[in-house]
Amino acid sequence: MVAITVLLAATAATFFMGFEGSLSGSPTVAVQGEFAVDSGGHELAVEFTGGDVVASENVKIHVANAGCRGVGSVTDRYGVGELGVSGSTIAAGTDAQVTVGNVCPTAASQLDLSRTEVTVSWVEPGAASGQVLYRWRGPGA
Repeated sequence: MVAITVLLAATAATFFMGFEGSLSGSPTVAVQGEFAVDSGGHELAVEFTGGDVVASENVKIHVANAGCRGVGSVTDRYGVGELGVSGSTIAAGTDAQVTVGNVCPTAASQLDLSRTEVTVSWVEPGAASGQVLYRWRGPGA
């Protein structure tokens, strides 16, 4: 009876340990956007509100079709450091800023996000694509 119990426990432990690698894949991160209008046009604060702590280098923000007055439309992918995040990790309370100064060329006077889509993704180190954590669309998108 003891031998059967030990054998079952060893089998269960081996089974669950085998799943450890697959369970630790992509992180769970809570993200929200706060849209505002000021003298520089539109702004979007991308706020990380909870979940796993992740390396800053693994989080990318894609801004598609941002209107930069005086310059035209801009579509680009940014690291969070380019959008005002300092530090090597992102945790609850971290904010990235999509503003005229962060995403538009210096000749632009205002940012128009009305037709813009902003996507926050976690990209596994060494991979070309990743998991979408959050997507925001402007009021006219």
